[in-house]
Amino acid sequence: MSRYYAYPADLAHYVQERWPPERALPVTGEQLEEVLTACFQASMTAEEARATRFRLLLTSPSELPEAGEPNEGVLRLTFERDRPLSANELRRLSPATPFETALICGHASSDALRIWGLAHSGPAWLAPSWGGRSTVPNWTYDPIVHVTAPGHVSVRCAGKLVGSLERGILIDEGLDVFESRWLLELFASEREQVRARHAASQASRPVPSEADPMLVARIGQQMLRRAIQLIRRAHHGGMLLLVDGSSMLAGGPRGLRLKYPFEGSEPARRYGTLLFRILARVADASEAALIGWEDFVLDQSADIERLEQAVFELSVLLAGLAAIDGAVVLDKRLRILGFGAEVSAELPAPERVWRALDTEGTHCEPASVEDVGTRHRAAYRFVRDNPAGLAIVISQDGGVSFVAQRDGEAVFWEQSSSP
Repeated sequence: MSRYYAYPADLAHYVQERWPPERALPVTGEQLEEVLTACFQASMTAEEARATRFRLLLTSPSELPEAGEPNEGVLRLTFERDRPLSANELRRLSPATPFETALICGHASSDALRIWGLAHSGPAWLAPSWGGRSTVPNWTYDPIVHVTAPGHVSVRCAGKLVGSLERGILIDEGLDVFESRWLLELFASEREQVRARHAASQASRPVPSEADPMLVARIGQQMLRRAIQLIRRAHHGGMLLLVDGSSMLAGGPRGLRLKYPFEGSEPARRYGTLLFRILARVADASEAALIGWEDFVLDQSADIERLEQAVFELSVLLAGLAAIDGAVVLDKRLRILGFGAEVSAELPAPERVWRALDTEGTHCEPASVEDVGTRHRAAYRFVRDNPAGLAIVISQDGGVSFVAQRDGEAVFWEQSSSP
C-alpha cells in the first residue's frame, strides 16, 4: 500500500502495470486514464440528493451474450444510440443501475469512449462481502470500475482488486480484517468452548466428529459481515461492541451503560443455538472425523438452508438495533446483550491511536484521536478500557473501522470500502 497523494492518472498507470498479463485491456492507457478521470469526477457529484455510486464495465457489446440469467450471467440491454462516456452521463445513469445488481457498460468505439448500454448481473457477486456459502459467478475478465464514495474509485478483474484510489492514496490490496490472524486469536477461547461442547455431543455417536476451528469462526464472521453491510446500506451508521465474557461475570464492562439491556434467555443467545444445530447437521451428513467449511458449503439440504437463513435474520436484527443512538453490545459468543449503549465520556481516551496499514497491523502509522467523530472516539475509549474487546464502527458514508487493543495501544483497521 503506497502512501502518497495520487490522482486518476496515477491509478490508470498503476492498473496498467498490475493488470493480469494473460488478459488484454480492452482500452488504451490514455483511454483508461480518461475513463477513470470521468469516474472520479462523477464520484464527487449527486443525482437528486443521492450519492453517485455505480459499477462501470469496460467491454464490447459482442463480449456479452444477448440473453443471460441474473447471478449466472448477465442480462444485456443495449441502447439504440450510444452515449458519451462522461461524468455527467455516469451521474445521470447511476440511479438506474443499482450498485449491487447492475452495471453501466462502455467501450472504445472509433477511438471515442462511449456508453453502449446497461447490464443486470444480480447480487451474487457480493457473496464474499455479504456473507454466505454461495460461490461467486464470473462472466467477464474485462475491467469493472467501482465508484463507491467521493474520491473512491477502484478497478477489478474477475472480482479481484487490481488497484484503488481512496482519499488520494493508491491501494493494491483490499484490507479484509476478517482474514486476519489477530481477529481469530481474539476469539480463540470462545471458539474452543464451542468445539468442546460439540465434541461432547458427538461422544455417543459411532463415528464422532470434531469441528474445524475455521468452520466455527467463519459461520460467525458471515453473520457479522452481513450485519455490517446492512448497516452500511442504510447509511445511518452504527457501532458494534464485542465484550469479553469474563467482564460480564463481574457485572459488565466498566464505563459502558446499556440503555436497553436484554435478559439472558434463549432468544438473546439464538446465535449459539443455531451454530450448534449447524454443526450437528453437517456432522450427521459426514463420516469424516473433522468437519470443515467445505462440508458446510457442499451441504445443500433444506435444513442447512433454513439454518443459514436464520443466522442471516440475526444480522438483520443487529442492523435494526444499530439504527438508534448508541452501540449494539454482544459478547464474544455473539450473544446479544443489548443496544443503545453509551461509552462513558469519563473513561480516559488513549493519548494516541494507530492506523494499521496491513491486515495484521504489522505496519502502523500514528493518527489523531481528535480528527474523527464521536463513534470512533467512543470506540477508542472502549478498547483502551477493555483489552480483550473489539469495536466495529460503521460511518454514515459507509466506511468501516475495526478497533482493538494491540500491545497496550489502540489500533484501528479501515476495512476496504469496495466490495
